[in-house]
Amino acid sequence: MNGDYEMVDGQPQSLVFTTCRFNESGQVLAWNLHLNRMEEAAEKIRCQKPDSTSLHEALQSSINEHGPREGLARLEWTSKGEVNCETRDIQSLPSPLVAITYPAPQWPRRLRGIKHGSWEQYLKAGESAKSAGADIALLVHNHTIVDADRATPIILDENGLAYSPGPDQGGVASITLSLITEHLEQNGIPLRRAFLTDEMLLRCKEMVVVGTGLGVLPIGEIDGVDISIGNHLTNIITDALKIAWEGTQHG
Repeated sequence: MNGDYEMVDGQPQSLVFTTCRFNESGQVLAWNLHLNRMEEAAEKIRCQKPDSTSLHEALQSSINEHGPREGLARLEWTSKGEVNCETRDIQSLPSPLVAITYPAPQWPRRLRGIKHGSWEQYLKAGESAKSAGADIALLVHNHTIVDADRATPIILDENGLAYSPGPDQGGVASITLSLITEHLEQNGIPLRRAFLTDEMLLRCKEMVVVGTGLGVLPIGEIDGVDISIGNHLTNIITDALKIAWEGTQHG
């Protein structure tokens, strides 16, 4: 059980959070995007605007305590104007991933796309995957995939288009997706937002999940059904994330 369970109290309006990735030198990937995410999320849960200085100081302090190794930092801003931060090591997962499906949580429209204090169903989804001997849970609503327990699913279809669910479909607004979209399109793969249906999954050429902690990993099985495995999408996304890190180091 990780720190996420200790830091969520079950009420959406109680807090917003983001999970940042940092390298051995303590550099944070896409910090400005994470800060923007928290500011937008705070407005949606109707709490005061986060104090950027306090957030950054808490983040750097936690990273310093973590030591000179790569990790993840979960950064919170509460409705009381308090900052919490907790770091953890990055867990390696096998490739390709084995996935199960799990019911997606349903929240009011204004709470879609953000990370807030009622995160229990996402955490339960991840635990259910582990209990079933799988690696990740794909969240499902009306027989379509709308998110994953700690990542964003993307498929590459037979026509060379990529599809991924977003906030309108019920998923979290993905910072990793923001980092890779332009590079995908520059390499001839337009990205579209959509519910991922069974038919799309069975016809796809490749399916991956992307996220701050996972990077990019292919999915090879969902609920016992094989999914086509390729490396085209994976390689392009890997390159995009490498470019994003280089921008952080040179910025």
